[in-house]
Amino acid sequence: MSGYPKTQISGPLSDFVSNVYRHMRSEGYAVLSAAHALNMMAHLSRWMQEHGLSVAELQPDRIEEFFRHRRNIGYTNFTSAQAMEPIVRALQRSGVELPGPADSDEPHEKLLTRFAQYLKSERCLAISTVKAYSVVARRFLHERFGEEPPTPHDLIAVDVTGYVIRASRRVSVGACKYEVCALRALLRWLYVRGELDSDLAGCVPAVAGWRQTSLPTGLESDDVECLLRSCDRRKSIGRRDYAVLLSMVRMGLRAGEVAALELDDVDWSAGEILVHGKGSKHVLLPLPHEIGEAIAAYLKRGRPRRSCRKLFLRSRAPYGGLGNSAIGEITRRAFERAGLKSPKRGAHVLRHTAATQMLRRGGSLCEIAQVLRHSHIDTTAIYAKVDREVLHELVQPWAGGEA
Repeated sequence: MSGYPKTQISGPLSDFVSNVYRHMRSEGYAVLSAAHALNMMAHLSRWMQEHGLSVAELQPDRIEEFFRHRRNIGYTNFTSAQAMEPIVRALQRSGVELPGPADSDEPHEKLLTRFAQYLKSERCLAISTVKAYSVVARRFLHERFGEEPPTPHDLIAVDVTGYVIRASRRVSVGACKYEVCALRALLRWLYVRGELDSDLAGCVPAVAGWRQTSLPTGLESDDVECLLRSCDRRKSIGRRDYAVLLSMVRMGLRAGEVAALELDDVDWSAGEILVHGKGSKHVLLPLPHEIGEAIAAYLKRGRPRRSCRKLFLRSRAPYGGLGNSAIGEITRRAFERAGLKSPKRGAHVLRHTAATQMLRRGGSLCEIAQVLRHSHIDTTAIYAKVDREVLHELVQPWAGGEA
């Protein structure tokens, strides 16, 4: 066992020690962290041997049972299933097919699983949309049937309208419109399957909401500079966060678009960057000099040297790409460091800021629509309302004179 800690492991996991160690080191874990994980793995292997379990029987409920045992006998570290994640990845890389979670006893889950499969295979919706619709469907079924098995034939119009009314009190207008779409999808699917006697999708009330009635919220120039200065660019994580924030506040990239960027998306010779937008749209945009410098500084003196092709990586092992929530967390922490009030949609506020700054510097709505990659100019028209100086010039004097 040269090349890794001399951990003695007996039991069904003994053949995978070297693979787990090499996998953890390749993901950026320190030698000591890998050694601690191997010690926990040795304990798990002995426990599996005592219970007569093979590697193929290492399903999630068994893992949780082991960690309960580990906590009960006094261990204070590596006591949750999260500690198993690098080991599970290493076993899977070694060709071990681990079982998934056992079928849930939750009475609604079988129906929700079929609904999600329909949304993916027949509606061809994005994974994020499928998850969001499933959340709404689960909430609706729980409110109507509680813990009892769902019986769609018992649904009536008042169940549908009542749910929408309660949702309208709980969430914003935009979120309520989304719930209404998800609810209609569920009801139509149930009707087509023959589980509803009538199409209750027609009973779903429309949510009153008008376009262009709100104002986009953006930051002032001083607040933007304060936000960017909060990133300590003497450190690798500060260089990463600075490049992430700059790409959103200057180019108007969404959090998901920043997370989706890969090394090959940056064309340094042409000064362009490929953005993976909503709806699987790929758009080639000019790479501003300021953002290019920030990304280059991160690549040279901040990004971990790993085989992952994502542009922005985690600052700790395992060094994988950042997700949408991580981009949002970077934004939240920056607002906190800068002493600014963090809005509910912090990352998206930076997109609004990019649009309003372009408008104030003389950019036309058509140009802003191209940068923001809006399909329709109507979507961009809302930013016309934030240029108050120009709007003031358009105001006609009151016919009755001064009030």
